[in-house]
Amino acid sequence: MQTNHYIVDDAGNFRFTSVGLEEQGPLLAKAGIDPKSIKSYEEYLQSRKAARPYFLEYLREQTDRMLEGQPNTTEWQAVRSIAFGSDEEQKALIEKMKRKQSFRIV
Repeated sequence: MQTNHYIVDDAGNFRFTSVGLEEQGPLLAKAGIDPKSIKSYEEYLQSRKAARPYFLEYLREQTDRMLEGQPNTTEWQAVRSIAFGSDEEQKALIEKMKRKQSFRIV
């Protein structure tokens, strides 16, 4: 079995590809797991299960990394709020976007 992230050979040996190490390594590290220590597909599944509690934190960090240096638009604020924000923050941003749309210059 082979994906973009890992390879499992005919003997059942598991290893990450360089893409898998880059993309999944930081999440697994948050759970205290060395991705290079995973030797079977079953161990991989268990490591992903162990890393679940850290997924939102990891996703927030990845989002911040990808958006670093990009304009902090209201639309991106809304995307972040939907994924990570409180109900109050989401409502405030929706109102802000409604007000922004009401001032269109024709």
